[in-house]
This record gives sequence, C-alpha cells and structure tokens, in this order.
Amino acid sequence: MSTFSTPGTDSFDRLPLDGSELVATLGLVFVLSGVTLWSQSILPAVETVPEALYELVMHVLFGTVILLLGIHIERSELVAEERREVILWCFSAFLFFFWLAVWSELDAVLSATMTRELVSNIVVYGSIGGAFGAVIGVNRGRATRNEILAERTEEQRETLELLTRLLRHDIRNDMQAVNAHAGFLAEEELSEDGESSLSVIEQRSEGILRLLEDTSTLIETLGSDRELRPIDLATIVEQEAASIRDEHSDVTIETDVPEDLQVVADGLLHQLFLNLLSNAVAHNDPEGLRIHVGAKRREDLVDVTVSDNGTGIPEAVRETCFELGEKGPASTGDGLGLYLVSRLTEVYGGSVEVGESPSGGAQFDLTLRAAE
Repeated sequence: MSTFSTPGTDSFDRLPLDGSELVATLGLVFVLSGVTLWSQSILPAVETVPEALYELVMHVLFGTVILLLGIHIERSELVAEERREVILWCFSAFLFFFWLAVWSELDAVLSATMTRELVSNIVVYGSIGGAFGAVIGVNRGRATRNEILAERTEEQRETLELLTRLLRHDIRNDMQAVNAHAGFLAEEELSEDGESSLSVIEQRSEGILRLLEDTSTLIETLGSDRELRPIDLATIVEQEAASIRDEHSDVTIETDVPEDLQVVADGLLHQLFLNLLSNAVAHNDPEGLRIHVGAKRREDLVDVTVSDNGTGIPEAVRETCFELGEKGPASTGDGLGLYLVSRLTEVYGGSVEVGESPSGGAQFDLTLRAAE
C-alpha cells in the first residue's frame, strides 16, 4: 500500500490554474457524482426516508465542503504558492483515499467488475480525503503566511529599535549640552524676558528627553518575547515617588503599598508609575498637589490606586485618554504617557481605568497579576 507523505511544490510552479479553480472543480465533480449515484442506484434500493437522507449526506457532504473551500480560497488572500500547496494536499489526500477505496473492493477491481459499492466508496472516501486535504492545505498556507508576517514584524521592530537608540543617543547628548548651557545662564543675572526664555528652554529640553524615553519604552513593549517575573511593587512605587519629590518639592506623594507585595511584570514597570505620577504633576498646579498611591492584594490580583486632588480628567475624554496620541484640551504633552500606561498593563495581563478621586481629582485604578 502506498504511504501518505507531505507533498512538495516544485513541480507545480508553472501550473496554469490557481488552487481555487481546481479545488472547486474537484468538489463539483464529487457533488454531481454523489447526487447521480444516489438518485440512480442507491435511492431505489433503500426502504426508509432516514436511510435515504443518510446516504445522500454521505455522498454529497464532503464534495460540498471541497466546493465551498475552493470558493473560500478564491476570496482569500492566499498567494499563488500557498494555493498550490492547497492543491497538493487536496489531491494527494484524495488519491490516497481513492486507493483505499479501491483496496477495499480489490476483488471487484481484479475481476474488472464495476460494482455499486466500489463507485460509492470512491465517491465517499475520495471526497473525505479531498476535503481533509484541502483543510490541511488552507491551514498550512495561513500558518506559513503568519510566520512570514511575524518575521517581517520582528525585523521591522528591530530596525525601529535600532533607529530609536541612535536618535536617543544623539539627541540626548545634544539636550544635555543645551541643559548645561542653560545651567550656566541660570547663574547669570537675566532680565525678566531672559528668565522666561530660559524657563521655556529647560521645559522643552525635559519634554524632549521624556519623549525619547517614552518612545523607547513603547518600542520595547512591541516585543512578543518579554520575560515576566515577580517584581517588588513597593520598591518600584517608592523609587518613582522619590524621583518626583526630588524634582517637585511642592508635591506631596503618599504611598501605601505592603512591603511583601509582588506583581508579575518586568523592568519597565517603573515607567508605568513614572508616567502616572508625571501626568498628575504635568496637568495640575504642583503647589498643594497631593498624590496617593495605594495597593492591596485580592486573591490572584493586585489592585493599585493612583489618585490626586487636582482638577481631574473630564468625563468626556476618559474613554479615549488611553489611546495613542490622545491629549486633553489644555495638554501640551505628546499623548504617549497614558497610552504607555495602558499598553504596559496589557502586556502584564492587567487593566487600567480612570475616574474621579474622592477629592475631585483624577483616580487611576489598575489591576495587575499577583506573583506567587
């Protein structure tokens, strides 16, 4: 008996017809053959309606499946090589099951007798083989396409990451030079206009550096092979809170995170809290601003709340504030901060929502996975 192996595609490189036409034609042949055999030979011999319907389904069903798959292939985005692979699987499986049908009626074949059972087995077994072969071919074509797309996406991500690193290195050096000269000017006596211009230079320099950091973080989140591990939440929150306190002495940040609380994350977790805290400072008057960060475990999850007593986020923009590039009416940011918060919580298998704090400011409610 012949063996069934995965076919190649080299001999079909110059095939004039595409997969959809050949597969649909094979399916149509099986449907017509099944209906003809059923009406001419099988129907007169059966005694009950259920038996007649069963025989009709068995002789027509899989041929119809092949026909519909041919139509599907025509409307799909499978390229010529992928369609040829469908043809190979479909017809190879059909021939394999065809020989099974012949083998089952070998005595009739050797005696050159065309029996109803032989024709019936060829139609039923052949259509079953063709249908399963076509399904396998379509799935392999899709899998091949997905692998190619994944490889291209990874190459594009690596290229984008390289370009970002180069720009980040060069622009950061330039901004450090600008900040250094701005620092020299700050030691000099300047007019009121000069001090105002110096303040703008410092703010824009910090904004550019923050944009570079956010862009780099965003590109890192695009990788599909991130290794998550237990991260001490209290340490991360306190580090970012201390960073904000150093830069904005007028801001009060309170933290209430258990010391032994760990979440499933990676080295980018600090960016999540840095963006939330920086967002609160950037959109409110630092003087008198109070920010509270609290966390508690709930079974296999950790609920984190970041709230402030500022002006809050208008209800009209709460549903879209996490989208890429979305900014509030009075915002001068880049629209990346809250998007990164949403993106990182998604990468970590969590979620984030925004609402109003008890004091009337903004409140972000995050859910992260607790580490074992």
